[in-house]
Formats: sequence, structure tokens, C-alpha cells
Amino acid sequence: MIDLKLLWRDWRGGQLNLVVSALVLAVMVVTAVSLFADRVERGLNQQISSFLAADLALSGGIEISDEYRQQADTLGLQVAETVRFRSMVFAGNRNHLAAVKAVDHAYPLRGEMELSATLDAEQVITRARGPESGEAWVEARLLNLLDIQLGDTVEVGYVQLKITHLIVNEPDRGTGFSGTGARLMMSTQDLAASQLIRPGGRYSYRLLMRGDAPALKAYSDWFEQQQEALEAEAVPHYRLLTPENAEEQLSEALQRGRAFLLLSGTIGVLLAGLAMALASQRYASRLTDQVALMKAWGQSSASIRRSQFFRLFMIAAVATVVGVALGWFAHYLLLEVVRGVLDVVLPLPGWRPWLVATITGFVCVLGFALPALWHLPRIEPLRVLRRDLPDTLIGQGRRLLIGIGALLLLAYWYSGSLVVATLFLVALFALFAVCALVAMQILRLVRGFGSWRGSYTRLGLANLWRRRGQTLVQLVGFSTTLMLLLVVTGMRTNLIAEWEAQLPDTTPSHFVFNVSTPQVEPVKALLDGHGVTTTDWYPMVRGRLVAINGEAISRERMARSDGLSREVNFTQTENLPEGNELVAGEWWAGTEIASAPRAEFSIEEEVATEIGLVLGDEVEFSIGGLRFSAEVTSIRSVNWQSMTPNFYVVFYPGLLDKYSPNWITAVRGGDDTKQNRGALVQQAPFVQAMVKQFPTAVVLELRDVIERIRDVINRVTQGLELILFAVLACGGLVLFAAIGVSFDERMRENAILRTLGSSRRIIVGALTVEFATLGLIAGLIAACGAEIVLYFVQTNLFDLSPQWHWDLWLLGLVSGVGLITALGLLRSRPIISTPPLESLRQLA
Repeated sequence: MIDLKLLWRDWRGGQLNLVVSALVLAVMVVTAVSLFADRVERGLNQQISSFLAADLALSGGIEISDEYRQQADTLGLQVAETVRFRSMVFAGNRNHLAAVKAVDHAYPLRGEMELSATLDAEQVITRARGPESGEAWVEARLLNLLDIQLGDTVEVGYVQLKITHLIVNEPDRGTGFSGTGARLMMSTQDLAASQLIRPGGRYSYRLLMRGDAPALKAYSDWFEQQQEALEAEAVPHYRLLTPENAEEQLSEALQRGRAFLLLSGTIGVLLAGLAMALASQRYASRLTDQVALMKAWGQSSASIRRSQFFRLFMIAAVATVVGVALGWFAHYLLLEVVRGVLDVVLPLPGWRPWLVATITGFVCVLGFALPALWHLPRIEPLRVLRRDLPDTLIGQGRRLLIGIGALLLLAYWYSGSLVVATLFLVALFALFAVCALVAMQILRLVRGFGSWRGSYTRLGLANLWRRRGQTLVQLVGFSTTLMLLLVVTGMRTNLIAEWEAQLPDTTPSHFVFNVSTPQVEPVKALLDGHGVTTTDWYPMVRGRLVAINGEAISRERMARSDGLSREVNFTQTENLPEGNELVAGEWWAGTEIASAPRAEFSIEEEVATEIGLVLGDEVEFSIGGLRFSAEVTSIRSVNWQSMTPNFYVVFYPGLLDKYSPNWITAVRGGDDTKQNRGALVQQAPFVQAMVKQFPTAVVLELRDVIERIRDVINRVTQGLELILFAVLACGGLVLFAAIGVSFDERMRENAILRTLGSSRRIIVGALTVEFATLGLIAGLIAACGAEIVLYFVQTNLFDLSPQWHWDLWLLGLVSGVGLITALGLLRSRPIISTPPLESLRQLA
């Protein structure tokens, strides 16, 4: 009971405020991030469990071969087929690029369709089969986009379909597919009449299977044998999906995302821990007399240590509970950020976030607060009478090592990798070191500046230099956090706008693709008739590399390349494509093109380096299950920012003719459309004519792509900003704690100054100069660091001409000065308001 009374007295005396506040903030940041990541992961995993609408699904970019369906029939498995693709859907003069899914009558094999025959979402009916021929089921937003109602008809390709139901939910809805446009479901019986399936188009085929476990296991084994027998030929085109492996791959990605968010929150834990360490040092120094007195009364060191442990346990328990509660509310703000991107019902979290938050709270106390109090029981009882005796508190170096160890432990637990945790902390401390170095040099300049200014200016700047150790700690914490905030703000507000502004007038306004070979000339004529120009036309077929110099490519080797780790589009052309430069080998243009195509191709240089291709290598390709070989005769660099059709692999002209390619081109509007790119939909009549006359062709507007990129960047940076604002609050606690460490010294100095005749105005002025200069330096370092980071983002990621961001410099300087000055004066209010005599009595 006496320990609780002592703890309550310390709390009322204000000695524990900073320790508890820092701990609460650290736990709140980790709780919010953990809950957010856990709920998103659980929601997606639940969706994955019903992702297949079946027990097994064979997926591929080409039509499923009959042998795979026959094997399923042989094993007694129920089967259903689906085809997914994008297509323009028409209703009168309106159209929309919809996400179309054609299903047969047996779909779905697992789960049920949730439909509505009215606009009232509460009147849901369930169906265990797909739509009938002549019907279309659509997502509700398609009605608004096309200005139609239930019962109206829409054109999908060359077939008219009647909208009979609204889709509320479907078992294999998926997240990526629904994001490409409003959904429309039709029967596979109408595919032939629609003429939407063309050779070389972009389609996703699935063979769904349902059955008992032995039959499913037999099919999986047979599929694996097929892959081995065909020497990996089946791998490029078909993939067997199960709820387990689909969930495994998604979980791996989600775990990486969780680790990234938690490591971002580690910055807040570090600053909060630093504030706790500083506040605990002052708290420990205040307890030395109390401990000496208790030992003088005969209390043993063991009982005193037990008392300290009990008080720290109570502090950790209470602060963790409060932090967890605040984190629960804070994580809803993060969920609001992703709402609209993740079309997923998020379940309640599991036990892991609560455990993460709880352990974080107790590790922070043990790593940052306990070291300052550990040696208190060793204080001599005589110190009650003799203040000159040392207090034997643990040294700052050892406390720093303990704190780094605690932080490494938390980072390792968050990331699950000691290497990642170590590299993250090394990079973080390197950033701190650079900020400290720059801050130290600026402080030296400020010191010289203060020697010839007014009295309170000189006094305020002298305070910064005299307490330069504390000043550096505050500058590192604030400048780093402000820099990160400026970086994400700049990415959200400036980069996309700068990229769009630097697009030349010749930048395409639309892309036209999925045009079959017989349609190319009529489409060209239509575009010429509307006065728009096009870039070169390129035929496309989908395929992938399967062997190099007669040796099958391993999955590990293909994984080195982002570009070729999946099926990609190949093309053929006589001339070097726009935005491409030859870096090795010879191009076939300028020579007489052979009537019989030569087995040659050109590859992009980064991909060639990643998978180890050189000139003269013989590479085997697979297109639609058909395999052929070609030689590497040139290597190209590609300007991927040119916004024109670009390809990793370009073949000799005519080599792809027999694979039924579809064609793509980039469209540039006339003068009127260049100046009004934002309203291009209304000023491009060729779009309406094009998709009406050639419904299988797809017209994609560049503005849609930019808006999608901008929306993703906005949401990601908003989420990071929310985390960083909490981190900034931890930086504010570092300022409070640093002032607290020198609080007694400041009280004594100001009391002496007031006694010698200095006015309150000089005291306030000196403090204002001190904190405003601190904020100015922090803002300057933050703005400079953010500008450097954004420079590399501009030049390396966006390939832009670098630009200064004067608005970020202004924001950094103003926010740094305003925030730190306000917080500093708030913390120093007792120093300003306490009369000199009372100050000296309190410190006696």
C-alpha cells in the first residue's frame, strides 16, 4: 500500500507525467498500426478462403486445354468455367469500360451468389448458379455510370443483354478484378454471339473444380506430374490454385506490409523511449534523497528494489491499457484511409495486436525507464546529510546501449528478421547522425551570430550552445520527423502534378488496344477521319521465356526479374520503337527484311542483366503452349516514362504473325484536345465512334491512369502522415523531457537573473529566441533533407527534371518555428511565472 501512495504522490507532483505520456504514445502508435494491419490481413484472408468459388481452380491466360477438363471428369470432380476480361459496355450514347466475367450454368461450385432484384440492398436473394443466356447481372454503380435501370438492356460486344439482377456479392469476387471497372456477369453461352473473345486478347480463364479430398489430391498430383513431364511447359500458362497456396502468397505480402508499418512506428517508439529515458533520469535524481532516507531508516536494498519494480510495473500496466485504448480509436482513422481501395469486410482483430502492444509497453519500461532507477538502492544513507556524495546512477553510455538493445528487440519482433531490424536501425541512426552533424555546424554559426545581437537574443542563443547536448537530441528528433512528413506531403501534393506538367504536348491522350489484325486498317481510317494522330502500331501476343541455351529457366532465376516473372506482351517491328536506344548488337532496320522471318529478337537491358542474357544466347519462348527459339541479336534501353507502347521483348518482323496478335497504338489528339486534357472525354468524339463501331477494342484514357496513380499515392501518404503525426507528438515529448532535465538549472538561472534586475520580458524573450532558433534549425534541416529525398524520387523513379519545392521549405520552417516555440514556452511556463524567491526556496 505504501508503494501505491508513493506512486500517487510522484504522479501528483508531476514527476511521472512525461514517463507515462511517452509510454502511452509509444503503445498507441504500435497498437493502431498492429490493429490496422491485422484486420486488413484477416479480412483479405477470409476473402481468399472463398476466393476460388471451388475447391481447386486451374488458372491461365489462355483457354484451358481439354485434357485438364477430361482429367477432372475422370476423377469424378464437378467442374465449372469462367472467363474474365475488360470490355466496353454500351447503353444508348453512354459507355463504360467494365470488368466482365462470363460464367457457365454450374458456377459457383462453392458458396452462393448474393443478388438483389431491386435497388434496396437489404432485399438480398441467393442463387447457386450463374445467369441465364440473354441475362446480365451488374454492380449497382454501373446503373449510375450508364444512366440505366433494372430491366434495361446493354450492349456487350455484338450481343444485347437484359439487366435482371444487381450483384451484391459473389464467392470469388477478388479485389484486383473489381477495381478495374464496374462489374458485369454474363453467361458463357453468350460469348460466341458477342464476338468478344479474339486471339491474342487479354483474358483470364479458370476451370473450377469441386469434389472429395482424395479426388482433389489425385488431380493435384496429376498436375504436378504434367509439369515435370513437360519440363515446366505447363508453368507459364496454367497455375493450380488452392485456398491454402493463395492464402500463403497473400499472407506473405501482408506480413511484409505489416513489418513495414511497424518499423515505421518504431521511429515513434524510439523518440518516446528517448523522452522516457530523459524523464526517468530526472525522476531518478529526484528520488535519491527519498531512497537515502529509506535506507537510513533501515530498509534494505532488496526491499527498495522490489518497491521500484512494483511502481514501474504499475506504470507500465496503466500506461499500456490507456495506450491500447487510444490505439483502438486511432486505428479507425487508418481504416478510413484505405476505405474505397480495399473492398473487403474487415473482421475484428485477433490476439496478436494486443500482445504486440502489451510487450511493447513493458519492453519500453525495462529498456528506457528501468536503467535510470536500477542503481538507486546503492545510494549511501549518508547522502541525506552530505550532498557531495555521488548518486551512483548508471552512466549515460550504458543506458544508451540498453535502450538500443530494447529497440533492436522490438524491431526484430516487428519485422521477423534480425537482418532487416539491424539494417533499419543502422539506417535510422545514420540519419540521426547526419542530422546531428549538420545541426552542430549550424549551432556554431548561430553561436557567433549571437555575440553581437541584443541582450535577450544573446542570452537565448547562448542557452542553445551551453546545453548543446540536449539541443542536438531535440534537433535530431524534430528534424527527422518533420523531414519524413515533408517527404510524404511532397509526394502527395507535388510529384504527380509535376510529372503531368512535364509531359510534352506530343504525349498520347489515349491508348487503343485489343484490335484484331483485320480491324487495324478500318480503325486507322476512323482515327484519320477524326483528325487524330497515332504512334506506330504494334502487334502483341502474350507469352514468356522458358529456356536459355537449351536449359530450362528455374523459378529462382526468373524471380530476379520483375518484368519476366510472369506472362508479358511480346511484339515485332521493323524499326526501333520510339523512346528506345540500342546499347549492344545490331538492329535489323536498314537491312533488307527477309521474306522468311529470322529467329531473332531484342531485349531490354535491365531485364537482360537481371536474368543473365547476352548477345548470341538462344532463348526458347512459349506462346499459347507453342514453343520456338530465337537468338538475342540486340539489347535496348527503354524510356518507360515516354507514355508510348513499350516492350521488354521485340521480335524480328513477321515472326509472331502466326500467333494471331492483337494490336496497340497510342493516340494523340488535335490542338484543341492538347489544351484541354482534363476534359478530353467530352472533346474526343473518336472515342464514341471507335468503341461503337469496334466494341472488342479497348480505349484507355491517360487521365484515368493518372487519377488512379494519384488516388493510390494519396491514400498511402495519408496513412503514413497519420502515423508520422503520432511520431511528431513523441518528438514533442522529447522536447518536454529535455527541458525537464535542465528544469532546475533553468529555474535557478532565471531566479538569479530576476534577482539581479532582469525583467520578465528579457526572460520570455530569451526563451522565445532559444526555441524559435531551435525550430528554425529543425525546419531548415527537415526541408533540406526532404528536398534531397524528393530529388532522388524525381530523377530515379519518375525520371523528371528536378524542381525546387519552395512550398515545402516554407512549410518546414514555419511549422518548425511555430511548433517548437509554442511547445517550449508551454513547458517553460513555470520558469517564467514563478517568483525568484519562491524558485530559490524550491531548489534549496
